[in-house]
Amino acid sequence: MKKNMLTAILFTLVTTVIFGVIYPLTVTGMAQLLFHDRANGQLIERNGKLVGSRIIGQAFTGPNYFHPRPSSAGTGYDQWPAAALTWPPPIKI
Repeated sequence: MKKNMLTAILFTLVTTVIFGVIYPLTVTGMAQLLFHDRANGQLIERNGKLVGSRIIGQAFTGPNYFHPRPSSAGTGYDQWPAAALTWPPPIKI
């Protein structure tokens, strides 16, 4: 019983380190080396200020794409009007 418990705890710790630390760091490092221009989300900067990402809120117009849900942001991507719609209704006490 004691040996089984020790084995289970050791296995949990080892797999946590492998799959929770080593694997994510390896994949992130490989992405940074091989796809540096795309690995951080294709961020857009204007006047030295981060303004968004190229891959969020894309307009898909072709018939072979799934279409995103309608947004109150208009024709472009503006997170503020769209974010207001995702807030839950106020709780009445």
